[in-house]
Amino acid sequence: MSRVSITEAVLEQLETAVRSGQIDDPVARYEVQALAFDRDYDELVEFISTADAATYFEAVSRVSDVSPRDA
Repeated sequence: MSRVSITEAVLEQLETAVRSGQIDDPVARYEVQALAFDRDYDELVEFISTADAATYFEAVSRVSDVSPRDA
């Protein structure tokens, strides 16, 4: 896993996944990835599998109200 770009497509798909009501904790990347896989959010699935934890958390922070204390 490494630092990767956070694209607009990733942010849109991540926000839709988080706001779906099917995610208990958006920081739980594998829960989000499972939902993304089910919904054919290919960009988000790829992002979650390649992004490091800091990059993933940054993306989640952009689309939800988590803070470093929540992690």
